[in-house]
Amino acid sequence: MPDSEENKLHETETESETESKSEHKLLEMHESEKKPLISPKARKEIFEWVRSLAVALVVVLVIRSFLFVIIRVDGPSMSDTLLNGDRLFVTVADVKLHGPDRFDVVILHYPNRTENFVKRVIGLPGDEIVVENGVLTINGVTYDEPYLSDERTTRFDHTSFSITLGEDEYFVMGDNRDNSNDSRSASVGVINRSMFIGKVRQIIWPFTRWDGVEGSEVYNTP
Repeated sequence: MPDSEENKLHETETESETESKSEHKLLEMHESEKKPLISPKARKEIFEWVRSLAVALVVVLVIRSFLFVIIRVDGPSMSDTLLNGDRLFVTVADVKLHGPDRFDVVILHYPNRTENFVKRVIGLPGDEIVVENGVLTINGVTYDEPYLSDERTTRFDHTSFSITLGEDEYFVMGDNRDNSNDSRSASVGVINRSMFIGKVRQIIWPFTRWDGVEGSEVYNTP
């Protein structure tokens, strides 16, 4: 190849390398001039929001697990003490630590069920329960049940049965004895302590029904 052609080829390659380097420098300058999509200040604010939400979620979970929950009544099984649609303030820690007392109104799960139910605790572990024509006797002591209304016990007043509870067995019934699926049913039966969620303390909604819910502290005497 003649020297002149070699020189021209060399010059062409040099010019191409120069252009490539210039383009690379321009690209680097362009990349360096790009602003981040989220500024450091914005990232910090987002992090603070996420952390606050996480803390709030943990607090809610702790409250629900150990302090209290709000439960809505669904159905008539506790009428007339509780009505369909009532919102209830339910404490959790007392039941988790000590278990329910006789005549407490409680929120619980049934065996092999995940739904919440509201009932009244009638029998504790070891109790001998006798119902004769609707009259309740526990361990030989007859109890009046003033939370029951006559119109809700028409059929129950003609009911008789007996049961002796074993260790960690509780017996629950609804105050609407004629319309309540509870421990009298074979599909429910006795309740274990682990199934209790909390104790009903207060009706908080509607405001026209704002009232305390009486339990063992009122009825636990013959």
